[in-house]
Amino acid sequence: MRSREAKTFLASLALAALALAALGALFSGAGAAAFTAACGAVCVALAAVFCARRAREIDELSEYLARVYTGGEILDIRTQREGELNALRDDIYKITTILGEQKTALEADKRLLADFLGDIAHQLKTPLAAIVLQTEVWEDAAVPAGEKALCARQVADAAERMRWLVEQLLKLCRLDAAVVRFERRETSAEAVMSAAARAVAPLCEQRGVTLACEGTATCLCDASWTAEALTNLVKNAAEHTEPGGAVTLSCAQNALYTEFAVENDGAPIPESEFAHLFERFWRGQNAAPGSAGIGLSLAKAIAEGQNGSLRAENTARGPRFALRLYAGDEPVTRPSPGCHPAPVS
Repeated sequence: MRSREAKTFLASLALAALALAALGALFSGAGAAAFTAACGAVCVALAAVFCARRAREIDELSEYLARVYTGGEILDIRTQREGELNALRDDIYKITTILGEQKTALEADKRLLADFLGDIAHQLKTPLAAIVLQTEVWEDAAVPAGEKALCARQVADAAERMRWLVEQLLKLCRLDAAVVRFERRETSAEAVMSAAARAVAPLCEQRGVTLACEGTATCLCDASWTAEALTNLVKNAAEHTEPGGAVTLSCAQNALYTEFAVENDGAPIPESEFAHLFERFWRGQNAAPGSAGIGLSLAKAIAEGQNGSLRAENTARGPRFALRLYAGDEPVTRPSPGCHPAPVS
């Protein structure tokens, strides 16, 4: 008998029985029979009170669970008393609290997904509108052949932008869903920087920006994904560097981490924007024309996925982004392979 309520009830019955037995000694014959009947009635009444009280408390708990199930407020139903029902109250409170927290998290995820889809639609709307407009111009027989050739190039540019957006968004989705496998291996930092420099070279040449790679190190990282992160950082730096300026991609190493740094000649980052730099789809006041606002957030997700970090600061030269990959023996993996960029040669 581990139930405190049952023990209390049995103790009460025992005391009542002893008291009635003491009184019963005073009666004999018909009086004794009547007294015995009265004792039985008292015991039945005590049992009825006990059962009714337990039934009422169980009904209250059932009604509370029904209210919570239909979206009612989660209340603190715990008590300081001991007993099985009170232990059940504690367990119900814990479970409903956890369910309430999960519900809040799911609602936040739904809002985030809705915002995410809205941002995607907004980002794709501009290149789609450009393609539709140029197609209409192309179909106009009165348009000269030279202008049609320009239309074709603009359509190709818009399609390329859409392709890039879709690829970046897919990578972000896979990182968010934790289906990416980061294969951390000892890698030449120069090879990683070279891969990022090759990817951004056309943009730098187009803008008249010089890109230099400096430093020698060996890092423990997923080379392809790290090159992807550096590509986005260098691309962001090049877009914020005036023609004739320079972007520097460097690496350094110590016993704790390997750091890749991207610096550029340019205006400093406003202090008010540091809190939002790595937010998805956020664009600062000096954002490059056509910027989607996903490059920095993708770079940060890749860094953190490898037990690393990404931070930004202003220097005397201009903005500086530092991607750190911390040393460690155990590889960081996610549940399934997912998407992987092209290998670094």
